[in-house]
Order: sequence, then C-alpha cells, then structure tokens
Amino acid sequence: MPAMILRPVMLSPARIGEISPCDFFDGNGSLLLRQGVLISKNLQKQLGNRRLFCDAAQAVAVSTDDPLQALTDAGEALSMLDMPTNAGSQHDVDVYRSLAESIHTAWQLDPDACIGFARMANPGSPSVCQAILAALFAAELGSAHAFTRHELVELIGAALTMNLGSMALHDEMAAFPGPLPGALRRSLAEHPHRAAEVLRDIGIPASWAQAVEQHHENLDGSGYPKGLAKGSIRLEARMLRLVDIFAARLRVRRGRGPQYWSITRARDLSGLTEHIFGADLDSLDLSLARLLMGRMGLFPPGSVVRLSNREMAIVSRRSYDIVRAATLAPREVLSFLDANGRPRDEPCFRRIGPNDYRILSYAHDDQPRLPTYDWSVIWGYRARAPAGA
Repeated sequence: MPAMILRPVMLSPARIGEISPCDFFDGNGSLLLRQGVLISKNLQKQLGNRRLFCDAAQAVAVSTDDPLQALTDAGEALSMLDMPTNAGSQHDVDVYRSLAESIHTAWQLDPDACIGFARMANPGSPSVCQAILAALFAAELGSAHAFTRHELVELIGAALTMNLGSMALHDEMAAFPGPLPGALRRSLAEHPHRAAEVLRDIGIPASWAQAVEQHHENLDGSGYPKGLAKGSIRLEARMLRLVDIFAARLRVRRGRGPQYWSITRARDLSGLTEHIFGADLDSLDLSLARLLMGRMGLFPPGSVVRLSNREMAIVSRRSYDIVRAATLAPREVLSFLDANGRPRDEPCFRRIGPNDYRILSYAHDDQPRLPTYDWSVIWGYRARAPAGA
C-alpha cells in the first residue's frame, strides 16, 4: 500500500468522459486507475460498484462526504431526541427513521472509519456512544446475515433507540463504581418495555419496537422483562442483545476497564469469541456471535496496539483479503504516539512483518490515559489548511 492515508470513494457514472482527478486504488492499495486517464464507459463498467480508495488529501476532488461528521451530528441528534422523550413529549416517526438512515449512509460510505472513530472519539455521552457503536455493529451483523436495506435500517434504528427514555439512567450507570443499588436495578429492568411503548406510541413499525422490547432477553430464559427463551425471541432482538454486549465490552465504565483481548487469545476466532463474551455466551446466539466476530476480525478498526519500537499505533482498516480477512494481522498500522508517548502531528505508517515492526500487544487498557488526539486524521477526514496558511 502506498504510504498515504486512503479514503473510500465512489466513482460516479456522471464522470464518464472526464479525466480521472486522482489515482484510485483498491482496498489493499493496488493502483487501479491513474490520475489523468480518460474515464471511459468500458473502464467505468470494469470498475463496477467496487469500493475505490484515493489519497485523503485528494478526496475532496471526488467526494465531499464526511461520515465521521455524520456520526457526530447523529450523536447530538440522539441526545436531543431523548430529552423531550423524558419530558413526556413525542417526535414523529420520520425523525427516528431519518436518524437510522444517516447512520446507515455513513456506515456504507466508510464502515472502518465509522467503527474506529466511534470507538476512539466518544461522539457524545456514554449512552449515546454506546448506542452509536451498537448501531454500527448491528449494521455489520445484519449485512453479514444478508438483511435487505430496509431491514438493515430498521435494525440500526432499533439499536439507536433501545434505551430511549432512559439514556440518563445509562449515563448514571456508566459513572457508578460498584454494584447498582436496588432503585437503579428496578429502573434498568423496566427500560426495554418503556422504550418499546414510546416507539409504539409514535407509530414505529411493530418489528422495530418488538426488537427493542426483547433486546435484554436471553436464549436460556434468564433475561428480562418477560423471561423469553429461544424461538420466542426475535432474530433482530438476539442481534441487538449481542451487539449491545459487544459494544459495552469495548467501552470504559467507572471501576471497570474495557474487556479487550490479548495477543495470545487472538490466534483463532473461536477462542477469541469465548474470551470476549465469557459466561454471557451461554445465553447468547452463538452462531450470531461467530458471525459478528468473523466480520470484525482479530484486529477491528480502532484497535490500539503497542509496537516493537515502543510506539503506540492504531489499526485503521480491516484486511481486504476476502478469504482470510477474519484471521489476518494488519499489514500496516498508523503510529500516533512516538516512543516517548508524545502525540504525532501526522500519523506515521508502520509496516508489520518479520523484517519491519511487530505488534507486541493490544494496548486498550491505556485508552483512558491517552492524550487528546484528533482521531479523524487517522481515517483522512481532518480538514487540511490551505498551502501557505
């Protein structure tokens, strides 16, 4: 891969007959189309609908889309939607569907950037960050399960609204250092039903509302609020349960660090799945858990790692090797802290291999102590100052 930060872009059919404004690459950094070449109809057809990448510095010549800003905007919107809900007023169903559509569009544009940014940048309160990350994992899982676009948007919407009306409660839980007192536990047990009732009242589709109501049910009947088991639980609800737990494992809660995996447990996806979900796996849909972990791989976007030269680096993108994507270590990472722990103005590529750099360990335990960093630059979406400015 060229030593540049690449961003995914779509080559619009409207550009047929124009000159290519920049070099285009595939997901592995192989050159597909050189700058200055005429984009013919046959060439456009050969490229088809495949995801193309270009140098982030030149991406504005092709697309002005910014999925990371869209995530930030969605976080602000979700916070605003929950406040009137707590006050007893309601929003139109189209507002919630539009929010789900915006997350779906951002994820389609750049899924790796969205997931990595949501893990690192915290675009909102703890409850908002949890909802957005769960929604992105839901998009991955629903896509892997061959959901239609309509089904995928509803699943994303359910993930965003599964804690509707009780997001302040979830923020309180995130800040609580020990076991929850009885009042908080009772409120927690009621929140799936309360969110579903709000959604039904505004005309959200029954499948969406039911998935929200069942998102804390377990296959073994140990969940709540109704203690449903196995076939009584909707597929979408089983998916929500899984992505909610997975997103929670990757987030910091007061008194409890994130549940990240070690290099020694990251040698096969089966062992890694057991390590991540632990005892919860007995009550979850195992086939869905394996599907999600296979989709995310051993080094999901946003994985922070320590290198053999003592630098701290981040995995920005998954491998695009179709056959072995789930089990491959990254071929390169982006160093964002030097060996002395100082932030870099621009991330540095580090190639991973026997004759280059080695990944010594995952380093997410250090995440709460990391210095402030502009995470959008990792995925090439930071606005650059004009030359001479």
